Amino acid sequence: MRKVFRLTTVELRRAVDTRGPRWAFIVTIGAGIALGLVVPGGTSGTFESFVSAVSLGLPLLVGMLAVMVFTADWGTRAALVTFVLTPRRSRVIVARYLAVLALTVGSLVVIHIIAALVFLVADVQAAGTIVTAGVGAQFASMLGTTIASALTAMAVGGLILRTAPALVVAVFAPFVLTIALAFTPAVLVWANPYGFASWLADPVLRWRVDDDAGAVGVGPALTSFMIWTVVPLVLGWFRQLRAEPR
Repeated sequence: MRKVFRLTTVELRRAVDTRGPRWAFIVTIGAGIALGLVVPGGTSGTFESFVSAVSLGLPLLVGMLAVMVFTADWGTRAALVTFVLTPRRSRVIVARYLAVLALTVGSLVVIHIIAALVFLVADVQAAGTIVTAGVGAQFASMLGTTIASALTAMAVGGLILRTAPALVVAVFAPFVLTIALAFTPAVLVWANPYGFASWLADPVLRWRVDDDAGAVGVGPALTSFMIWTVVPLVLGWFRQLRAEPR
């Protein structure tokens, strides 16, 4: 356990120790704050509406970071050094999963803190809306959907092991598939790439929801989770165990 914790710390440091991730975070936060300041009801409304605009790009940011964590080594000789220093690859892979999850939670917390500071400067009289039950529920919903995005990106990164194609697949493939499946609604209900994330954002305990087009039932959510997260994660796990560093 101590070894995994140390490896997780190393992976976290490596994940944020280059200009790419730093600029991605800065651009995401900056664009989110700008959006929150200009949308109607942003700073003049509640913190709940403001932070939802600020964190709009968080799933994309976390997906990009997850892909880079899982692919950065494989494009260079760094993977060979990593696995020589730690021959048990499973420890490194587990550490990367934990590092991405820690980045996901940490990014969401940092975004909320920055958003709260900006919101206070813009409208100090609305400070009472920062700590409410609604904000807490929204935070839990955001955390669930962001973790779902991170898991999918980790699965893609572990399968492809190349940064550029993995980013393209992780960012665009779910969107393109959703459009393609829109012509077959019966299939889209069960195979929607965003089904599990949508369910986490608004959990419904019924197996299937037919009377509300915006809701996702437990059955379609689990199917989406198995197809787009569990299966790719398992395949990616074995691929990383067997792949030869170039």
